[in-house]
Amino acid sequence: MIPHYIGDSTPDPGSTGLDNMDPWAHIIGGGLSGLSLASSLAKLGNLPGQVVVSEPNLDALVSKTFSFWFTAAEENFLKPEFSSDTWTLSTNDLQVTQQGSCFRYGTRTGRNVLEAALRAIDLHPQIRIVKEAVHAQPKASHCFDSRPCNIDSFELTQSFFGTEVLFDQPHGISQIGLMNEIQRITNGIRFIYTLPMGPHRLLVEHTDFVTTPSDFSILKDLNERYLQQHFDASRFRITRMETANIPMGFTHQSINWGTPLGARGGMTRDATGYGYRTIRYACDVIAKDLVKYNSIKPYRRFKMTDWADQLFLNLIKQRPDVIPNTLLQIANKMSPDRFAAFMMMRSPIDLIHMFRAAPVKPFTCALLGRYQWI
Repeated sequence: MIPHYIGDSTPDPGSTGLDNMDPWAHIIGGGLSGLSLASSLAKLGNLPGQVVVSEPNLDALVSKTFSFWFTAAEENFLKPEFSSDTWTLSTNDLQVTQQGSCFRYGTRTGRNVLEAALRAIDLHPQIRIVKEAVHAQPKASHCFDSRPCNIDSFELTQSFFGTEVLFDQPHGISQIGLMNEIQRITNGIRFIYTLPMGPHRLLVEHTDFVTTPSDFSILKDLNERYLQQHFDASRFRITRMETANIPMGFTHQSINWGTPLGARGGMTRDATGYGYRTIRYACDVIAKDLVKYNSIKPYRRFKMTDWADQLFLNLIKQRPDVIPNTLLQIANKMSPDRFAAFMMMRSPIDLIHMFRAAPVKPFTCALLGRYQWI
């Protein structure tokens, strides 16, 4: 049971009437980005006005998992529950194992994110969560829109099905299976992601980077087959499942009700889908600017990042057959810390290191638009 108080849209007959006034800030959506902004505001003391978070189903966050690379200096802010300094990538022919020095790969559960945000919000008298769906832009001095984008606007889709299992004995897995058994499929690529979440829990995901969303039932069956092949079925039981279709670029802009947050606001990486770290830091900056200046600057990605990601997306669409070996060559030639920084795209310099490691022909032909030459 998650302890929290959720208000509703029905006025309290005994209220002072303040609840009927337009709020200073209205956050649409109580997912990762909406709650990140609300919890950052909750840490800033007295606010210029009331803050409302509208979310019809808070518990949806419980089924999610967030992963990211982090440094020791970032640990207290990003709060990983589990972490490893080693990760692997593989195809049927080659495996690359990397061990970070400055970077670790961290994971935080949606339940932990939700509980921490609700504790911070519950302690702040000016912030409340309303259990409601919003169907038009609310009246507020500042409105933030973290609604999921329509899937028909995705340029490519990252479709995945995750199966979390609990073992009766330690599973003995300490390294992250980041992208294993990478292979071409009809409309993109597929790989297996294995994530240890403590000594007895393991999350297995089959993930597709595809031009059209995948059938979750197929990915679920692949998870079950993988578990049966690698583990004794009597040793574990399934405790949780999660699915998602994550945007990898957009074909057109969505109509935003105020300042966009999360994937809608460009806070997830088009080429990889990673967004937790960016969302947490971006929402913290937005909260501080909002209180200090009563205005904010929407989050903006580096233009070089968008350009490089588009190049990669075009390669997936046009020549998915070259992607597995390309990814393995990049991982093999980059240092683990450089690779981790590039996957998060912390700086445009990371892009330079990637191109130095990448095979020349695929990216040169992609730049020229001559995919048939690869």
